[in-house]
Amino acid sequence: MTTKTALGRHYAGKSDEDRKIERRAVLLEAAILVYGEVGYHKATVRQICTRAGLTARYFYESFSDGEDWCAAWYDHVVEVFLSTALEAARAFPDDKEQQVLAFHRTYFSELREQPDLARVFLMDVASVSTRMRQRFEQSVDMISGLFPDHVPIAHTNEQVREYVRRALAAGTLQIARRWVEENYQTPIEHLLAAIVTLYSLSEQSDAKR
Repeated sequence: MTTKTALGRHYAGKSDEDRKIERRAVLLEAAILVYGEVGYHKATVRQICTRAGLTARYFYESFSDGEDWCAAWYDHVVEVFLSTALEAARAFPDDKEQQVLAFHRTYFSELREQPDLARVFLMDVASVSTRMRQRFEQSVDMISGLFPDHVPIAHTNEQVREYVRRALAAGTLQIARRWVEENYQTPIEHLLAAIVTLYSLSEQSDAKR
C-alpha cells in the first residue's frame, strides 16, 4: 500500500529518505569492491552502478562526483578500521600498554582480512587529489590523538609532544604500508614488536618490573 505524508512518499513502509540512504550504502559497498579491484583512477561510475545494480542517476543522487564518492568511501573505511581497533583496546581499561597493543593487533588483522580496502586505504588515496591528501593527513592526526597519555614522551613542551605523537602515528602507517606491499609476509607479532619499540613501551614495562 502506497501512502503519502508531509515527510515524503512511503513505499512498503520505507520513505524516500530511507531508500536514498539504502541506495547510498549499496553504492558505497559496490564502490569499495570496484575500487579494490582496479584502483581509484581506473574505477568508473558505470562499473560501480553495474556492481550495485543501480542506474547512474542514483549515483549522482548520492555523490556530486567521483571525488565526493572517494571521500565518503575513505571516511567509511577509516571509521571501520579505527572503531574496530578501538573496541579491542577498550578490553584493557587499566593497562595502557595492552590497550595500545590490542589496538594495533586488531588494526593489522583487519588490514590482512580486508586486503582490497587496505591497499587503497594505505596506497592510493593520498595520491588522488589535494582534498584526499588532506583526508589522509587528517587520519594521521586522528591516530596520533588516540593515545595521548599512553606514550612516554619525555619533553615538557606540549607542542613538541604533539609533533612526536604525529610522527609515531605516521610511523605506524608506514609499517602498515610496507606490510601490505610485501603481501603480509611478516608475522603480526613482529609488527607489534616494532610498535613496542617505536612507542618505547618496553621501557615502561621495565620500569614496572
